[in-house]
Amino acid sequence: MGHIIEICGCIKKQENLATLEHNVLDNTWVLETTRPFPGYHGKNLPDESNPRSLFFMLDEALSFEDILRITAKVKRHFQGDFDATGGSIFFKPYTYQAIRLKHLSSFDHIPQLQHLYAREGVKFMKYHQLEREAIIRVKKVFELICPEEGIYQDRENDVKYYFEIPDQLKWQDFKEYTARVKNNVIDHNFDAALGIFYRHRGIVDAVRIFDRHASLEKVRLLRDKYLEVFRRAHTAH
Repeated sequence: MGHIIEICGCIKKQENLATLEHNVLDNTWVLETTRPFPGYHGKNLPDESNPRSLFFMLDEALSFEDILRITAKVKRHFQGDFDATGGSIFFKPYTYQAIRLKHLSSFDHIPQLQHLYAREGVKFMKYHQLEREAIIRVKKVFELICPEEGIYQDRENDVKYYFEIPDQLKWQDFKEYTARVKNNVIDHNFDAALGIFYRHRGIVDAVRIFDRHASLEKVRLLRDKYLEVFRRAHTAH
């Protein structure tokens, strides 16, 4: 087992979102991820009887620090567990700000949480009916195990790995790179997202891999395949 690091960073991913029609305060907009990790096809995805990732859509933007401070106050009055952080959701051509929530045990708790956030001054967007694919960017604190240089495993969720890439990627390029990698490996059942970590040496770009059967060996292989695509693209230019 490698050393443990705690760092701040972001994840950028593409998922399908839909408006939650029940268990929300009147005339407020809450979105739910309808299928997490769309690139992964298999069993043991999050329980559908519990909320997956939820997004409280904000009428007024809040900083990452404000969301963390407000969430700490909300947790003092909420009898249960949940995780919350800041996020932005891009439905072309518009970007919306949101509070992203995970690990909530029941849909029934949503109105209480909304009420507690509203009591701290959070203003929610009015209800919209929507079901669309979106690009989601979530800022969060990662607790990672570093088994070897340039590769990380999520300590909270050990089926998520991250590996460093040499440069920033535009979303469309990342999708093309991922398609090429999947076409060149035998086991192509994994979901990929983009990540960045804020390290002392500067911003580190990364790819996040979700795979229930992931191993360090598979992650090394995927990293090498992505780096090969990087080199070819760089040579072509």
